[in-house]
Amino acid sequence: MKFALVNSQREEAQSQLKGTCLGCGNPVVAKCGEQRIHHWAHKAKIQCDPWWEKETEWHRSWKNQFPEDWQEIVHIADDGEKHVADVKTQDGWIIEFQHSYIAPEERRSRESFYKKLIWVVDGNRRARDKTRFMQVVKQSGPNNLWPQLRVTFAEGAIFRDWIASTVHVIYDFGVDDLWCLFPQSNELWAYILPIPRVEFIERLRSSSLSPFDDVVRKFKLFLDNYKSPRHLVQGL
Repeated sequence: MKFALVNSQREEAQSQLKGTCLGCGNPVVAKCGEQRIHHWAHKAKIQCDPWWEKETEWHRSWKNQFPEDWQEIVHIADDGEKHVADVKTQDGWIIEFQHSYIAPEERRSRESFYKKLIWVVDGNRRARDKTRFMQVVKQSGPNNLWPQLRVTFAEGAIFRDWIASTVHVIYDFGVDDLWCLFPQSNELWAYILPIPRVEFIERLRSSSLSPFDDVVRKFKLFLDNYKSPRHLVQGL
């Protein structure tokens, strides 16, 4: 974790500091070695949030794109269930950065818990995912209403892992364009849209009203104008 409470203030890990966990309130200590990024770790061997994964440089780089007071926000459900979100924007979007494999049951649980959730997925975790994804993109064709949007066959592990998601999935392949997988996708058809990295971050950071919702509304309008994915694809 990046932050802990030190004297009731959110602080990043620094050598010799001690604090308390934002999620569970138990003691944590600063880990500031040279092999891993500086972070807080529980003093005792406990796991206060089962959804937490070890933070990588990729995680930290993404978190740092957003204000510190949006990062690692505690959420408590009506039944007392508690989890720490990676980022929560002013418009209420929860952004979870996922590097490691996630079981379908946990993915569904997080989507149900957070609801207005965006996954950002590390597309470079497996060596072949980027190449296979781009091959699938080339099989798609443009459409008249929204030329940037692609409707293509949902083939390959990178789709299989996330195609059943009920929220937006953003694939990060380490290049300028991110790729959004819309939740209306299914086992056969994938609706995907390239979004410049800078634009995606700026939309979520914007103080205007729900800027990312503009993308969602435009996509719903797009679907209203077509009844079948076959109308959207040229050359299949």
